[in-house]
Amino acid sequence: MKKKKTTQNKTSLIWKMAIASAVSWEVAKLVGSDHPYLAPLSVILCLQTTLDQSIRFSFHRIVGTAIGVLLTAYLVSHLHMNGWILGLLLLGGTYIAKWLRLHETVLHQVALTILLVFTFERKSEDYALDRIIDTIIGVIIAILVHMLIFPPDFTKKAAESFQKLAHQLSEILLELSQWVELEWEQGKGGILEGKTNNLLEELHTTKEMLQTASKSLKFNPISKKHRIILSRYQIEMQKMSAGYEYISNIVKTLKEWEKTGTLSSSDKLELGNDLKVLSKFFGNLEGIQQGVINNWIEDEQEKLLESLHSKMLLYPPPSHKVYRDFFYLETTELLKKL
Repeated sequence: MKKKKTTQNKTSLIWKMAIASAVSWEVAKLVGSDHPYLAPLSVILCLQTTLDQSIRFSFHRIVGTAIGVLLTAYLVSHLHMNGWILGLLLLGGTYIAKWLRLHETVLHQVALTILLVFTFERKSEDYALDRIIDTIIGVIIAILVHMLIFPPDFTKKAAESFQKLAHQLSEILLELSQWVELEWEQGKGGILEGKTNNLLEELHTTKEMLQTASKSLKFNPISKKHRIILSRYQIEMQKMSAGYEYISNIVKTLKEWEKTGTLSSSDKLELGNDLKVLSKFFGNLEGIQQGVINNWIEDEQEKLLESLHSKMLLYPPPSHKVYRDFFYLETTELLKKL
């Protein structure tokens, strides 16, 4: 499925690149350019993963092109063409961009423009002017095509990543329950620590995917619904983060507790049931569709938390049972965040 979606993204990019390049070439010719290839060059360079990235790169390209042309167009007709002169022009142009505190991408565009103007302006007096005009044409067409023809949208990928994280979190809590109830003193703590580390990686991946999805909707004319969906996932991610932190602390505590061998049958049953409730809670988050929990799931979530919270209130106050008390405190803190 992932491979199929990657192929679809590449196919979309190919079509956009071809259409925008063809249109920009023709528009450049219509405005009288003698170098229409410069317009599709901008198209090819400016079509980035998201609209936000494309607009940023396009701005940097226009600024860099303008600086390079203004610095080089006049001087090139009065200077001999050799590597040393080119080096001095590059040094001056890029230092101007640095002095203006412009983005690193602008430095590259300044250098590229200086090189090309230095090379072609002698052969064609209109090259410098065409470069500015055609760059603007290519940039505008690239952005319009990117915006109007299958605009980038990573909402679905973000949703899938979120659901995968919820599933993993639920599964680890269930394994913790089984460890306590059925596999105590069998050294399973090391395995679960490894799975907890993998869970942290998945947590970071999901957060990054949600950020990418949010950025992909910037300047998207039909993104209102998906913005709402992503905002809900962002809220639910706070619960995921709290769940990971809880698991990380509990695994360490259970490992130390296991070394003492003091976990009674009643404790095994109580802790196992608590972990199962939490597993079911996070498992329900996996069923979120389009960022919205349906009424049945929402009611189920509330019942699970209420039952566990009521149970926590019945526990005896802290005593000499350090590990038992820590489990109680961690679970109570988690419930406050859910």
